Amino acid sequence: MRIVGGKGLGKFIEYFLLVLIAAAGVLTLTLYWSIPLFTIHVPGQPDGKFIKFFIVLMFSGIMSIFILWQVRCIMRIINRGNPFVSDLVRRLRLAAMECFVLAAAYFLSIFFVTRFFSAIVFVTFLVVGVIILVFAELFRQAIAYKEENDKII
Repeated sequence: MRIVGGKGLGKFIEYFLLVLIAAAGVLTLTLYWSIPLFTIHVPGQPDGKFIKFFIVLMFSGIMSIFILWQVRCIMRIINRGNPFVSDLVRRLRLAAMECFVLAAAYFLSIFFVTRFFSAIVFVTFLVVGVIILVFAELFRQAIAYKEENDKII
């Protein structure tokens, strides 16, 4: 089985990412009704916990859709057979920035919502963002070497 290209696992992953994007969209759109099902918080609570959860989770859902979209675009570039293009680096950097934005949102939510959970998600997205930036730099250097090598040959 081929991993990348027009057929194979790479194409399956690309389509599966579309399913994940759709699922994230549905989950995000249904937050108003699902938060009371999975927590003790309901709309109109005097302490405002519901609206805090709603805002944090709505923002998380939107950002997760953006991150998944970047990953899908990256997978599409890889499936074309030439990952050493500047668009891949741009998409990796965008995904990293989106992770950092999400990490910042969870850092702020530490002061308003569940502290322990927010701290874990903050650290997770911060680390993931840094790792993605490292890969972006790795690909940027690989592209530079490839372009230099192409000029010599």
